[in-house]
Amino acid sequence: MDENISNRSAISGADTSPAADDMRMSIATLARNGAVAGVIKLASAGLSFLMFVAVAMVMDGRQFGLYSATYAGASLVSFFASVGQQSTVLRFWPQYVGLGDHSSAHGMMARAILVALAGLVGSSLLILMVGYLPFVGKGTPEWLSLCVAAAVLSFALGWSEFTSGAFRAKNALISGLLPRDIIWRAGTIAAIAACHSMHIEMSAVAATYLTALLLILSVVPQTLLLVRDTVRARRGPLTEGQKREFKTVTLGLWGVTSLPPALGQVSTLLVAVILGPEAAGAIFVADRTTRFVALALNGINQALAPQISSAFYSGDRAHVQRITNLAALGSFAIALCVLAAFWVFGGFILSMFNPTYDTPTMRATLVIFGIGATFATACGPIEILLQLTGLQHALFKVLVVVNILGLGATAVTTYFFGPIGAAVSIAGTVIAWTAIAVSIARRRIGINPSVFGFTMARAAPVPSVMLKGRT
Repeated sequence: MDENISNRSAISGADTSPAADDMRMSIATLARNGAVAGVIKLASAGLSFLMFVAVAMVMDGRQFGLYSATYAGASLVSFFASVGQQSTVLRFWPQYVGLGDHSSAHGMMARAILVALAGLVGSSLLILMVGYLPFVGKGTPEWLSLCVAAAVLSFALGWSEFTSGAFRAKNALISGLLPRDIIWRAGTIAAIAACHSMHIEMSAVAATYLTALLLILSVVPQTLLLVRDTVRARRGPLTEGQKREFKTVTLGLWGVTSLPPALGQVSTLLVAVILGPEAAGAIFVADRTTRFVALALNGINQALAPQISSAFYSGDRAHVQRITNLAALGSFAIALCVLAAFWVFGGFILSMFNPTYDTPTMRATLVIFGIGATFATACGPIEILLQLTGLQHALFKVLVVVNILGLGATAVTTYFFGPIGAAVSIAGTVIAWTAIAVSIARRRIGINPSVFGFTMARAAPVPSVMLKGRT
């Protein structure tokens, strides 16, 4: 189905139907929405930073290291647990609505909800099983309790990511972002601050439960609205072709939406195993702080994703080229400023979590992480571009190969060179896969989303032969 739609679009030009126009935004509107999303993501990043600072203040170094590892493990599982449905809805909802097929759009949404729930429940049960495995976590008395808490947190993280994607697919940007990005984090900070004011020292298990339960409460209204709208909507059964496409695309998106964020969590766990929980806490802080570099791009992506899908499948490839280049240019400029701030104020930032983190080694680690993230922003929204234009399988292959090699290198360099070795390998992995991904986009669909792609903005439509085998 992807190939047929794309071939027709390449021959006949952009779709100018009212349905397509309803989904399409002007550059000005998209910029405004991107700015709104950017502000929300900025606030989210600041609140996330403060949330972990607050948690660190109510526990000792060992407990914060355990909390960091538990949070990283729960996040890692949640990336896979939702079966990529947060991106599947971003891919198919704008495509079907843009073609005027609202019945299929609602049918797809119902299917995605069921698949996401099944994946989340299954993954949470697997985490519980790990807690009962013999000899696993033998040196950690809290092991079983941490696994139970991680199962709850993993479910909450995965479901909140899915509901956010579902609302963003419908262009309900603020409703999609606020519960997880603002309400949850602000509520957690308030709760932890209350504990600190009462001189309550929390364990890693208690902090994980508190984090998970507050997230669940934050997304309850969002969940009720999504389920209500889906149940009430007039849904038609998906055709056999649509079901096959849903399955094929889901498998690809599942991999590409899971591997990049999972790498960061695996790296934290790897450092914890090799260097101990105290070092894991410092690396966790550096990794989370580095996310400020990609903040602008992540914010823009929230508004950009449905626009890429709608424009590409209605044949307006020039629009996709323009919006991805503008996103790359703006986010790269901001990333450079953030990287400079890390260079100057890195020690102060790290010391806010724990004074012992302000060392030459950790300051260098933070800057190296930032360099990798800055290069990624220069490549623009390459990840969502490949996900939403049928190249998810090509991206998946790149991610598997590069990340496996990167994790092997991280293990070796961490063992011999400590945190700096880990940072160099992780940053190098990010640089490698984003550069290769840009090359794939240029060759396969004729779009260069990086800061160097403006020369392609007026390129001719892609010949249909270039679109073969995209799915």
